[in-house]
Amino acid sequence: MPLDRVLARLRQRITPTRRAAFLACFIAGYLIHLFAFTNIIPNSDGLSRVFDPQQMTVSGRWFLHYASFLNDFTQMPALIGFFSMVFLSLAAAGVVTALNLHSRALSAFAGVLMAAFPCLGYTFLYMFTASAYCLAILLAVLAVCLVKKGGWLRTLAGVVLLALAMGIYQAYAAVAVALSLLVVLRACLHARSTLRGTARLGFRLAGFLAVGAALYYGILQIFLAVKDLELLDYLGMSDAGSGYPLAQLPGLILSAYKQVFVFFFWPNGSNSFTTPLLAGLNLLALALAVACFLAIVFRRALWREPWRLVGALVLAALLPLAVGFAQIIAPFSDATPIMKYAYVLVYMAVLLAADLGLSFLPRPRGGMAASGALALCLTGVTLYSANINNLLYTAADQAHRATLSYATRLLTRIESCPGYTGEEEVLIIGSFPTDRIYADIESYALVDHYSVPRDTVAPLNKHIYYYLNDWLNVPIAEPEEETMISVSQSEEFQAMPLYPADGSVQMLDGRVVVKIQEEYTPKSDYELAYENRR
Repeated sequence: MPLDRVLARLRQRITPTRRAAFLACFIAGYLIHLFAFTNIIPNSDGLSRVFDPQQMTVSGRWFLHYASFLNDFTQMPALIGFFSMVFLSLAAAGVVTALNLHSRALSAFAGVLMAAFPCLGYTFLYMFTASAYCLAILLAVLAVCLVKKGGWLRTLAGVVLLALAMGIYQAYAAVAVALSLLVVLRACLHARSTLRGTARLGFRLAGFLAVGAALYYGILQIFLAVKDLELLDYLGMSDAGSGYPLAQLPGLILSAYKQVFVFFFWPNGSNSFTTPLLAGLNLLALALAVACFLAIVFRRALWREPWRLVGALVLAALLPLAVGFAQIIAPFSDATPIMKYAYVLVYMAVLLAADLGLSFLPRPRGGMAASGALALCLTGVTLYSANINNLLYTAADQAHRATLSYATRLLTRIESCPGYTGEEEVLIIGSFPTDRIYADIESYALVDHYSVPRDTVAPLNKHIYYYLNDWLNVPIAEPEEETMISVSQSEEFQAMPLYPADGSVQMLDGRVVVKIQEEYTPKSDYELAYENRR
């Protein structure tokens, strides 16, 4: 088939709503995250990842290595940013398709909100893995779209795609769970759907989620066995092998609901970006969604078919649990901002309610007023989210610059040490003191997190060596762990003053020793295993 005919058929499949979601997501995303795409902003994890093959089987991410090959395993913000936005924009088009949104305006808002959601900013602070993570979101969305269509081949493909998505990052299973729930919710509210058809759809989606997760776990066990590895003790991964803590399940469910509530409606909550302004906007969005839902109930007389009303109410009540599903599948840890990207589907639920219910509101004033209020509300959420994302980048960049300044001064002292020729072993004992480099800026507290440091991007002893080698291009090798421990326990070291006092940088037994802290903190078993991951 000639290429032009292939392209013509492809254009026919690109509906106006899909096009609106894709373009809105891509353009808005590129503008909002432009700073991250045009600068290298490392955090502590990224210091050793200027080039990294992404061998993360020990963290359960057996497909991450293969998903990262497009960027040659090298931090290239412009290229990674481009791939990331393409994948995310395709995911936005997929969400619009799965929910069958009819409004181009609402579809565009879906794309913009997916691009602007603050949790995405945390993803781009881990630029070395961002494109792969966005690919995981796309795979999770595509999986739901395929299974929704039906047919055993599509369902099988959906199972495989979900396993691959989880093999990149397990938390994105929540995207598939929440989107599946919204698909069934829409079926409950749609006039042409039947009880039997909706039930079959729900069971098919539930089955696909279960089998996809099982396939992910099975492949993980194969990778661990072939590579002779054990899961790292990170975010409770190693505890997963001991079985699921069923006794904790009620508490985990309650925690998932609480986290979602805090995230959207509780100002200054933990791992939340919410201020009174955003909480107000979110409450307004919720009120408009409820108004649209009630309009659907009364105009379509859903009480005449109780299964529709009961099903819709139950599914709506389960939505916080679905978006917070990362807390359920990672019961031994607290969900981090990156793990909460599925929360964006709460806004998709609002858009779904609006798409189905705005036309049922009293005309002409009711529908127009609600549409205008929704547009202003979502625009406000978008602008606020854009602000938060760039606040993330600004705070992280300032921490990087503070670290650069401190590391440069430290390097000057090392090179000024009497007898130093550049051939000597350099022992830097301690980590950069956070009380000396700290951004006391009030607004930074809103985004405070270990991946957005307010002080330094090099919080541990090993990070200093990462920074000197990979960011300042100074070939100062990190000494062996036994050497660091031995020297730090010597009498000569104990007698030295703390940096930057005179005498804090000395030549001891042919080595340059820098004393930043009184004691050396040995690396944990996790750190040692992580350095040797494969």
